[in-house]
Amino acid sequence: MDVKTGFSAALSRVLHKLLNAFGVEVRLLRNIKAAHAEQRRNREFEAWRLLQAHPFTFVLDVGANEGQFAAIARRLWPLAQVHSFEPLPDVFAALKKRFGHDPMVTMHNIGLSDEAGSRQMHRSAFSPSSSLLPMAELHRREWPQSADHTDTDVRLERLDDWMHHATTGSVSPMLVKIDVQGFEMAVIDGGAKTLREADYVVLEVSFHELYEGQPLFESIHDRMRELGFIYRGNVEQFSSKDHRLVLYADAVFENLRKVATNV
Repeated sequence: MDVKTGFSAALSRVLHKLLNAFGVEVRLLRNIKAAHAEQRRNREFEAWRLLQAHPFTFVLDVGANEGQFAAIARRLWPLAQVHSFEPLPDVFAALKKRFGHDPMVTMHNIGLSDEAGSRQMHRSAFSPSSSLLPMAELHRREWPQSADHTDTDVRLERLDDWMHHATTGSVSPMLVKIDVQGFEMAVIDGGAKTLREADYVVLEVSFHELYEGQPLFESIHDRMRELGFIYRGNVEQFSSKDHRLVLYADAVFENLRKVATNV
């Protein structure tokens, strides 16, 4: 440490002590943001403990983003094989960097839909808000930092086709998590056979339109009932800034046929 750096550090300590004497605590903004982010991650992890008792050995993480849910899955079900799907190239690169050395996480640079092919995705300035559907006004009002976007070509496959070619043998007990920003119905329709084999499906569902033309909770609920699932509540739910509306939730659906088989 040079003299200048040592003097700055000593001065900083003196100032902190002086301010502390008057009941004032000085914290770096980056440290505050990091602490808040850690609190959010801990709250989310604790919420997912709802399903920890189920011994999943196969987890599909549809709409993986940078691996937020994959990290939770690795902690809750350490023996499960996790398959994470993320279509945006730059976000996939971050996902791969995070789990590239984890043999229990396999990453796929594709999106899932009811048709295979390519399509433009609206890449939001806040990557978790990116969607194959245009952003609705309510979303832009609630999260203005996510409104700016660029269009990016992404590759799409049907979940049922992917399962047919990529897996062999039993994948049960299986958990499917789908978080695709309003495009959930297309994923369901392209993966109905796969979902019927899942023990639980957790879907991000909206109660108000956050993306143009997206199906809301009622439609998703009815479609899952057709596939043999019953709604069991939410892992988490999220309200508007004024706390007047419940905007969306991570809804838990249980496969009734699997329950009957396991009884």
